[in-house]
Amino acid sequence: MMSPPRLLATAMATHLPRLPFLLFVFLAVHVPASHGDPAPLPTTYEASMCSNSVMCGGVNITYPFYLSNETRETADYSGYYYSCGYTDLEISCQDEGRPTKTPIISLGGHSYIVKNIFYDSSTIILVDSDVLGGPAPCPKPHHNVTFDYKWLQYNTSNYDYENLTFFSGCYSKLGDSVPPGFDTAKYQINCSGSPQGGPASFVFTDEELGIAQGYELASHCNENFTVPIQRKALIGYEPYMLGPMLARGGYVDVLEMGFELEWNRVTTDQCYRCEESRGRCSYGQSKAFLGCLCSDGKVGNPDCKIIQEN
Repeated sequence: MMSPPRLLATAMATHLPRLPFLLFVFLAVHVPASHGDPAPLPTTYEASMCSNSVMCGGVNITYPFYLSNETRETADYSGYYYSCGYTDLEISCQDEGRPTKTPIISLGGHSYIVKNIFYDSSTIILVDSDVLGGPAPCPKPHHNVTFDYKWLQYNTSNYDYENLTFFSGCYSKLGDSVPPGFDTAKYQINCSGSPQGGPASFVFTDEELGIAQGYELASHCNENFTVPIQRKALIGYEPYMLGPMLARGGYVDVLEMGFELEWNRVTTDQCYRCEESRGRCSYGQSKAFLGCLCSDGKVGNPDCKIIQEN
């Protein structure tokens, strides 16, 4: 006959291995999507979040863009959020410090003003808010333009794409020499109101800045940033006139024209099936496709045809 201690040990050995499994099941059921979005979506949704269009600052906002402060992402039953539109195309309609409401989109953690959206060509015109809201009359960009290429890309199809490169805080240390091959008088920013006697700033187009010269100049400057512009903003200037025009403050007008991006539907998920069935794609905060929002307020997965057939 087995003694009580051995019987207890055998019982513990029999039941202990099951505890991790039970704990795993508990966590899987009670902590869903702790590192992602919950799925599936509810079977119905509030159709007003997919309103046809909203005007903000004269710009028409409609799918696949969505206005965050009027059609805010709706919480699902798990407390997560989903959008009627592509996650990165969220626009906020702001009026802080401005006479009229202004559409703002965030790219890489920086704010850009939406000048216009052309739905027929899937393009959007953006202006860095640092430029429009910077110190007059010589505002300069303070960061590169970065974004996730999941939905957005530079529009290179019509060759209307160019860069301006800015160098700031140059030659601020005694003993710094001017890099050879640079005409500082031609490229140095000297618009009305720029500080005199302090560190210098320069602006170049792609064609005017060689790679070797760029590295040399960067070693003498505290900051350098490259920002996209529309090439047509430079049309009408002879090459010898372009540098002086930009340096005298003309770069501000060029930057205020904005730069162009295009958006595309993701082809690696089920969104294409949703849109082909006249639904609107819903994405979560992790940019994962969650379902298809149909016009009757129902949710399909992956499209609206399944609902129509049932």
